Amino acid sequence: MKFKRFVATATALLITTSLFVGCGKKEGQTTEQPKEEKVTITLGCWGSSPAETQLLDDQIKKFEETHPNIKIEKQVITGDYNQALQAKIASKTEPDVYYLDVFQAPAYISKGVVEPLDSYLDMEDVKDFEEFLIEGFKKDGKIYGLPKDFNSLAIFYNKDMFEKAGVKEPTTWAELEEAAKKLTKDGVYGMSLSADAARFIPFMLQAGGKINEGDAVAFNTQEAAKGLDFYFSLIKKGYAKQPKDLGEGWNGDALAHKKVAMAIEGGWMIPFMKDAGPDVKYGITKLPKGDKEGNLAFTVAYAMSVNSKHKKEAAEVIKFLTGKEALKMVAESGLAIPSRKSMEQLYTEKYPERTSLVEGTKGAQVFQFGANTTKIMDALNKAGEKLLFNKVNDGKAALDEAAKEVGQ
Repeated sequence: MKFKRFVATATALLITTSLFVGCGKKEGQTTEQPKEEKVTITLGCWGSSPAETQLLDDQIKKFEETHPNIKIEKQVITGDYNQALQAKIASKTEPDVYYLDVFQAPAYISKGVVEPLDSYLDMEDVKDFEEFLIEGFKKDGKIYGLPKDFNSLAIFYNKDMFEKAGVKEPTTWAELEEAAKKLTKDGVYGMSLSADAARFIPFMLQAGGKINEGDAVAFNTQEAAKGLDFYFSLIKKGYAKQPKDLGEGWNGDALAHKKVAMAIEGGWMIPFMKDAGPDVKYGITKLPKGDKEGNLAFTVAYAMSVNSKHKKEAAEVIKFLTGKEALKMVAESGLAIPSRKSMEQLYTEKYPERTSLVEGTKGAQVFQFGANTTKIMDALNKAGEKLLFNKVNDGKAALDEAAKEVGQ
């Protein structure tokens, strides 16, 4: 109501002033129209590679060309991004718009620090986004962030090793195990597999399992256990090794240094392999199918602070940076998969060798499991270790214990 009274008073004052100006104006004079106030919107992001930094800078430049009354002030948040952002929110000094990882989204939404965007959006336009990505930023039917891009998991493999061993791209679990077995020789292992829930969850999904139902645990089933058992059986049978057991920091290192023939990672492997393994001729293929398709999608959205003093303008920034023009720039850059369906074809046409990353969206869910995401991930990581080191009899026992740890 105060705002309405302010607008009414300001409008009346403007009209009154205009009347006085009109009365005193001499013939031939023109009245100079007041300039629209220029608004600055702060945009919080984390430090990125030079290519990603340039992409965002180019998108901002394009926005400012088409929105001359809105300036974007980019704020690179260094160090632990999530921790630093939370400190800014606590002191109410956070940016108007900021990156929000889907993994963290439930915590931010539940604390009421992000603004719902529905009233600013064209819901027909929203249908162009991959639905499972949008779901990662929704609560009670409201949208709290628009995803800017994403990556799924795939198998990155050494083409020379495959050709030498006469192995084809595996499409099923049985083919994956057989390929890993054939490729394990001469001091090289078939695969590098991390004892990391972010890598074995897709196999639980492929077996018909679930991770959560809303905020409730749903992973302690025979189906999910089947996927967990298969994943770790590859290590137990000697066809795969953890990166640390190969003297490497992560799966990418193991593939780049030719210690394994296969590694399960996402699109971030592409720039990494260019620098770390320039002599490795590699291919990318979809994760194999179990009883069904299954994968994880890693995404980040633009979210608006509930404390922003310029919400209309902040919404314009979000809509542009996730709009078709900006996401066309993402597709052409090849840095990630655009979050809009209409832009995915452009991405695969320019980078046909990466088609498997887009096809990996079939059966995928975002890397987030409701309000208990952190507890679930911690419990599943422990379950994987217990199974790997034979502290439990099988995957089902490991998952039952994990469910109890989460408190369900």
